[in-house]
Amino acid sequence: MTQLISLHTAAKLDLAAVFLLEQQVFGAHIYPDFFFRQVLDCWPDGLMLAKTASGKLVGYQLAVKAAKSDDYWIWSLAVSPDFRGKGIGRQLIQAGIARAPREVKRILLTVAPENPARQLYESCGFTAAGFEADYFGAGAGRMVMALSLSAYMADKQPA
Repeated sequence: MTQLISLHTAAKLDLAAVFLLEQQVFGAHIYPDFFFRQVLDCWPDGLMLAKTASGKLVGYQLAVKAAKSDDYWIWSLAVSPDFRGKGIGRQLIQAGIARAPREVKRILLTVAPENPARQLYESCGFTAAGFEADYFGAGAGRMVMALSLSAYMADKQPA
């Protein structure tokens, strides 16, 4: 597993690098650059970054509280292709779980069923909660996955 010097919330000076990573990981189907700036205004603690010891951005997670008070959504998780398989995605997910507001009972995310990240989510305790065929438009189906925080915390307790 890669040891990271920093795993922290984003600042304005990080936004250009976040957008470049967004383009690198997701290609044409991405959030626009101004979206990340607005994220800092609306959810300042929601954009968590993973950087190497040299300060290179290698991953991010965007997580926000839902309108339903006991739900929390991971909207996006991106890890640079050169740094995949090194535990960075898992570190981001675990840090995001730890930072979820106290009243949250469930963390949700969506993933394309064929996306290899699905295995990471399952290994972190997320389970299938449904499927929507046209989640992002015609033919852009997504599996909804959920993590029960009470079950997650029970699994983390010593036996």
